[in-house]
Amino acid sequence: MIILAVILGFSCSSQENQPEKITTEKIPSSILEDATIIFTTEGKKEAVIYADTLINFEAEDSTIAKNVKVDFYNEFGEYSSTLTSDEGLVRQKKNVFSVWGNVVVENDTARLDTQSLRWDPNTKLITTEDFVKLRRGTDVLTGYGMRADNRLENVQILRDVEGEFTDVPETEKELDELEGKPEKEIEP
Repeated sequence: MIILAVILGFSCSSQENQPEKITTEKIPSSILEDATIIFTTEGKKEAVIYADTLINFEAEDSTIAKNVKVDFYNEFGEYSSTLTSDEGLVRQKKNVFSVWGNVVVENDTARLDTQSLRWDPNTKLITTEDFVKLRRGTDVLTGYGMRADNRLENVQILRDVEGEFTDVPETEKELDELEGKPEKEIEP
């Protein structure tokens, strides 16, 4: 009995003297509230990223963004579209931006809904492997995987493509008018 009491007493005292566990979670370099990041190429504004919170891990070239809004600009510095999402990741050295969670890209002619996107300012493309839904007017196109310019003018959906179209031209002349082509001249 005495031996058991000594063993129990020794084991309890050794546990009390152990140092507290140090957490190995990464500590951010900085945290910014209501932040803005401006992407430029050769002095031309390409995108402006707004976020409620930016958590920067400088050593890893990683900045996590919460409640994200991105305004994209064309090669002339004119506004072209807006992206919103729940979260994002900016890698400034690699010049890459990824977003996820309720992702929406909108402009004056189209709306894209998906769960994740990656924007590469070097190629000027947004890409995803997730389900996408693209709306233009009353037309709807869905599928999985996508490559597009940030204006959503040139969109390629990669697989399982389905669509509902109501604004389909009935004649070649109507198609030319939609595309802004002049009427064809009839040769004599």
